Amino acid sequence: MKRMTGMVAALIGLVGTVQAEMVSLVQTTDMRGQTEYTVMTREEFAAIQKEIKEETAVFAAAAAEAKKEWDADKENKLPFQGNRIKVRSAKKMGADFADREKAEKKKGQIEERASAKQLEEMDKLDKKNKQLKPKESDVAKEEARVKAFEDAFAMISKKMGDKLGRPVPAIGISFEPTKKEEKKEEIKKEEKKEEKKVEKKEEKK
Repeated sequence: MKRMTGMVAALIGLVGTVQAEMVSLVQTTDMRGQTEYTVMTREEFAAIQKEIKEETAVFAAAAAEAKKEWDADKENKLPFQGNRIKVRSAKKMGADFADREKAEKKKGQIEERASAKQLEEMDKLDKKNKQLKPKESDVAKEEARVKAFEDAFAMISKKMGDKLGRPVPAIGISFEPTKKEEKKEEIKKEEKKEEKKVEKKEEKK
């Protein structure tokens, strides 16, 4: 009887160990729609779900504040792009894995397919642009829309971060200049203008 009890206890312990090692392949999408795949433990998946729940709670207010600020700035010619910004999401890709190596292998396969699809779409767009030969004005408009989108994302992210007391994670790195950097550039331009005015006055003398 003691031997049977010991075996049961050993089996229960083994099951507990297996359950603790279970991992999931998770697809996370940031507020810009950028996607990545990560192998997570149950604890890690629960943690990111908790973060997203917190972010969802402050998103609407942050977006509304950002829109109000955007609309008040007369220099903004395009409408606020907040409707294109969505709360982060995280979802499991299929069943859980008892073997992390298998999960990592599956992740690699999915990333490879996603990368191939992205390259195919970029190639199609490149061919289309070469055939249509877009006007410079159209290119400038598209660039302005992209910048307006990135600015909306940055504004909402900052306001959410202020409310949460932590930054909102984003996939990849944004190389768009910050407001401070833009201000520095404006100051430099003004200084150059003043220098040119002084030079012209000196030439007249």
